Amino acid sequence: MQGRFYEEINTDSPQQALYIMTKAFRIRNNYALHALTRFDHDLRHVVVFHKEEENPRNNEFFNQLSLDLKDKLLQITDDIRFTTGLEDITSLIEAVDIVYIDKAYLKEDKALLVEIKTICNNAQTGLVTVENNVFVPVVVASDKEEYAARTIRPKINKKLEYFGDTVLMDEEGCMGEREAYEMLHQFVSRKLDHYDQRNDPSKHYTSDLSAYLKYGFISPVQIYHIIIEQSSPNKDEFLEELIIRRELAYNFVYYNENYDQFDHMTYDWAYKTMDNHILDKRDHLYTIEDYKTFNTHDKYFNAAMKEMIVFGQMSGYMRMYWAKKIIEWSKNYQYAYETALKLNNYYFYDGNTPNGYTGVAWCFGKHDRAWTERHIFGKLRYMNANGLKRKFDIETYVKEINQLVEEDNE
Repeated sequence: MQGRFYEEINTDSPQQALYIMTKAFRIRNNYALHALTRFDHDLRHVVVFHKEEENPRNNEFFNQLSLDLKDKLLQITDDIRFTTGLEDITSLIEAVDIVYIDKAYLKEDKALLVEIKTICNNAQTGLVTVENNVFVPVVVASDKEEYAARTIRPKINKKLEYFGDTVLMDEEGCMGEREAYEMLHQFVSRKLDHYDQRNDPSKHYTSDLSAYLKYGFISPVQIYHIIIEQSSPNKDEFLEELIIRRELAYNFVYYNENYDQFDHMTYDWAYKTMDNHILDKRDHLYTIEDYKTFNTHDKYFNAAMKEMIVFGQMSGYMRMYWAKKIIEWSKNYQYAYETALKLNNYYFYDGNTPNGYTGVAWCFGKHDRAWTERHIFGKLRYMNANGLKRKFDIETYVKEINQLVEEDNE
């Protein structure tokens, strides 16, 4: 567990400690919260720091599932504060001897960490960042941006045995934790045996855990321990997604400072092939408003957009198809990238995460390989409606989504 802690400043015999909870809004298997327990109860402080998102639905999701978080934190300390700005807690940071904070990956989280470091430096307060939401700490898994899953997989697998410790598992979790656990157990009992069919959007065999992982309501280490005990032939396939693919995404945003910029998010071969096809004729050109009003000629894409906008989710395969169509129907590749990213980050419950940025970049060649040359796509992987019809019962998916949207509007 020690490898999850990164000490920025050392202090001698710290007497008071503060945990700034920014990414792991949970009690159980919260390594920073556990570190706090080595201090006397009246010397522990917790600040829950969560900034509102642009989408009110995402805020409602988080607020509802964290309603009783303060009550559950009383198991650890009775000094608990909620804030969205540093001005409210600067004096507390200056008063304690050591601060723990969740590891930062995205730009806005790193910017917050820089501000907190400055306050700590000025006050000579110790600062420790804690790896709370991945299995193998990012800087332990690799010291560079990895090219693909095949390059990071052996590095992560080699270190799994060192990071499987769990903590605070006997404590009572908040509502978000309880709901995440229930979702996990439903997945194990009803879906895991069918997980190899998860790409079929009409069958609903995905885990639905991504939003809970985003807010840190559940730890991937906890999920791992439950899944690894199962006898399902699909457990390794699920763990590949949970650990290797997910942590490849964290590796990408951590080591690539421009992960959200079109000119820096993918590989040279991908940019070259896009440059070669920039003047290819597009049969259809749509705007972001067309997508938001389901105004395209493709009923499968429109159904996927309805699922995104109305329900905040979409199966993995349809996410890929959705982004590929935006590439095909955009005036240029940068517009396509920015459109997909904007929609992804606003509408999905699990938007604005390392996985979200990586998923969009993947459609532009990131962590993928060059394919056979095609119109518009060049050597980028191509997807079309015939593939959906051939592989899945896609008409059932469209019918179900349209019916659910009608019911939601009633």
